[in-house]
Amino acid sequence: KFDDMNFTDAEERQMGETVSASLRSRFGVMQDKDVTKYVTLVGTVVAQASNRPDLDWKFIVLDSDGVDAYGAPGGFVHVTRGLLGLMKNEAELAGVLGHEVTHIANNHIIKAMQKGKGMDLSADVAGNRMSSRADFLTNLGNRITQKLYAGEWSRDDEDDSDKFGIRHANKAGYAPNGLATALQRVAGRNANMKEPKGLFASHPTIKDRIATVTRQISSEKLSATATGEARYAKTITFDAK
Repeated sequence: KFDDMNFTDAEERQMGETVSASLRSRFGVMQDKDVTKYVTLVGTVVAQASNRPDLDWKFIVLDSDGVDAYGAPGGFVHVTRGLLGLMKNEAELAGVLGHEVTHIANNHIIKAMQKGKGMDLSADVAGNRMSSRADFLTNLGNRITQKLYAGEWSRDDEDDSDKFGIRHANKAGYAPNGLATALQRVAGRNANMKEPKGLFASHPTIKDRIATVTRQISSEKLSATATGEARYAKTITFDAK
């Protein structure tokens, strides 16, 4: 049934594989085993603090100078080489990965599809005469990819990912202000741009999000302290262009 928008874990994974394949085809994958291992280690620790620790989490570094990150259903988290070059410590990386992990763990993409009845996919279904559930899932994966490229997250989803992302990072032992400082770096990079671009360019504005995150850290008394600055500098030896 093409109108059945309830998905098993395996189906969610299939959609995520379609999205990840598109991202890897578009940008390529950075061929540095040490960097990939490092991002995977940090990401796995943060993901274990989420509400879906048992997902088969995959962390992929895209070979792009752009500063961006993409979370896909089923546990696929992608960060760009440019993003890694922009950040300066492990707490910032943990905060950003926590944000993307939350998009996946809290089912933001799935819920958006359910709310939008497949992101207006009905016309595609009728036009292509898809013969199987697998075809349907592949087409949904392609539509999700389009939405990710466009950065079309709702404000509630962004707020939710910020809130839980810093909680996950803090639970893993990382200074919870890492996300805020990463956002500040993005804001500085985008300062002369007429339109916000790249990571977290969607609503709400970066300024508002930094203020909200700062208030949350205080009100929830999030007090982890690890930044991993020396370890980050040892592994990420390049800067963003």
